[in-house]
Amino acid sequence: MSNRDPRRGSTEIVVFGRHPVFEALQSDGAEVHEVRVTRGSSPADRKALRKASRQNGIDYSECSRDELTDWTHAPRHDQGIAAKVRLLRVTEVESLIAGATGRAARSPIRLVGLDGVTNSQNVGMVVRSVVGAGLDGLLWPVVGQPWVNGLVVRAAAGSLFECPIVRCETLLEGLLSLQAAGFDIQGLDASASVSVFDCPPAHRATYVLGSESLGLSEPVRALLDTPVSIPMAGPLESLNVAVAAGMVCFHAAGLLGR
Repeated sequence: MSNRDPRRGSTEIVVFGRHPVFEALQSDGAEVHEVRVTRGSSPADRKALRKASRQNGIDYSECSRDELTDWTHAPRHDQGIAAKVRLLRVTEVESLIAGATGRAARSPIRLVGLDGVTNSQNVGMVVRSVVGAGLDGLLWPVVGQPWVNGLVVRAAAGSLFECPIVRCETLLEGLLSLQAAGFDIQGLDASASVSVFDCPPAHRATYVLGSESLGLSEPVRALLDTPVSIPMAGPLESLNVAVAAGMVCFHAAGLLGR
């Protein structure tokens, strides 16, 4: 039985900061349950959030600085504004596979997965690329990667609520399930001789990126169908994972060169 924090993988999270909260209120990908604002926040923000909350039947309250910190655990980042939100674009990897049969099998599905990327800022920036390129989802393990949190939401700059999240217990388990369902698993490996840009995206594909310092883990590397690399013209071994993911996402979507 797993001993992990049961909140990991939950679709109900606390987001914070002025822009993330307003974005959650406006997005079809999020259901806001509660808004809290410190009494010291700007009158304009308090008025706007109170009005938006009342219009949508959302619980609104004003609290002390300490009370909000107990909720967000991020006093340096929350700007005195937070909301409890339910994410509406989260699905299980098994559900994705089950839905990709029959007539739906004609439609391509391209996903991105992260292996050992633990920096919330990087994860949030990858989310932006997934949404910007219009990919079908980010394979998001509950173990081994930060679950959706306020810092990821901030780094995603409003795109998190629009990102299809394909949840799995561990990345390896998720990849094995996808591979068994016919997905081609491509992994970014600096030592690979084949450029990712020379490989047309498979009909069903998952692209996996590791951390800049460690790369892909050995278990993930061992199951790859195709190791690929991003060719370097300068004296670099690798790119930041968020930069690399941006290039991979737009390649997978067939948008590079348009």
